[in-house]
Amino acid sequence: MNPTIAKYAASLSTYFGASLIPMMLNLVANPWIAKNMDPRDYAISGYYTSYSSLISPIIIFYLIHYYIKEYYRRTPEGREHLESVIAKATIWFSGIVTLVCFILLHLFLTHSRDLDFPVSPYLGLMVFALPLTGLLNLRLARFRMEKRATAYFRLSVANGLLGVAMMVLCVVWLKWGAFGKLLAPLVSNSCVFLFLLWKYRRILAIRTTLAEFRPIFIFCLPLALSAMLGYFTHGFSTTYVESIGETREYGIYVVGVSIGGYLTVFSSAINNTFQPDIYRTVIARQWRSYARYCLLQTGLITLVTILFILLAPWVISLLTAGRYVDSTPYAQIYSLTTITSSIYFLINNFSIATNRPRLYLWTSIIGSAAIVALMPVFTARWQYTGGAWMTVCSFIIFAIINLGLLAVTKNRSETPDLTK
Repeated sequence: MNPTIAKYAASLSTYFGASLIPMMLNLVANPWIAKNMDPRDYAISGYYTSYSSLISPIIIFYLIHYYIKEYYRRTPEGREHLESVIAKATIWFSGIVTLVCFILLHLFLTHSRDLDFPVSPYLGLMVFALPLTGLLNLRLARFRMEKRATAYFRLSVANGLLGVAMMVLCVVWLKWGAFGKLLAPLVSNSCVFLFLLWKYRRILAIRTTLAEFRPIFIFCLPLALSAMLGYFTHGFSTTYVESIGETREYGIYVVGVSIGGYLTVFSSAINNTFQPDIYRTVIARQWRSYARYCLLQTGLITLVTILFILLAPWVISLLTAGRYVDSTPYAQIYSLTTITSSIYFLINNFSIATNRPRLYLWTSIIGSAAIVALMPVFTARWQYTGGAWMTVCSFIIFAIINLGLLAVTKNRSETPDLTK
């Protein structure tokens, strides 16, 4: 076997394993979770979780993307110093922004929405679990960039196992329904955060200044604002369709979307494998290698998606103990977002790697406006099915817009030519 192919096969299997083990445990536990959650529980947890795609970008603030972008541009000492700045930002900046987001979202939901279920404590459980993943994401990014697949595997699996254990405890054993489903991530994220806070004690002790955060803030702000608009490709359909039908059917829709979303485990593993080399080949202007990585990544994700669609009826019956088989069409449709989103994010990552992050913002603004205009049309004609198809098409809309903006700004790339 070609040594290069063998290397990537080994890395891919390790990253897959890191995602596959927790996912398999989730799949094993899912029938018991389904038996202990009725459609209303799924409706509540799914509705509030849908808002995470709106506020998590401004909370996490794309800090990890800045770290990845700068990694190959820094010396080893510079990388450690940058890691200290980013780590502190994930704690203090993200913490403050989380509190602001909670207050604003709570005011919006209590005064502007007529919901069939209460806001508290569900909103707080969802919101305050988000910033606790910052140090974890930074640590995993460092392992990826250093090609330390084994270390990545251990940390990722441990985090996943803890999450599954908390879900089983809160939903299956304690039978807390929607409350338990939203509480479990908060508890598991808190445990991992405290552990990594101890592990990062030396890095956090490095002296840094607030001024060092300024270029990070300038770079990440358009990305974060753009990603907030990415809510219209992720959570908007789930939020929007809550008002078009009864709670039971909405809960079934949430089940289908959630199961279809399991494919992101595979796509994330594939993306994590190729992301460092995709950034490296863009920076080095190795376009043939870049095209090869993109085609291989998209091909693998497409293959996994096709297999899921073919096996979906059997898989969903098994995962839900036969209770939510009606969610199969929603899951099959939603699974296609794995392909369309992968293509779009390849284009978006190219924009970031070539120092054109503002294209992400303009893409999101134009694309979000299109989705808001089209969603009522899709749901009026096809209801919940229309909402699922709109999510699939939204990434296609974003990809077309991003490509158009890249063409317009072709001569404005600031990518250094490392071949000289």
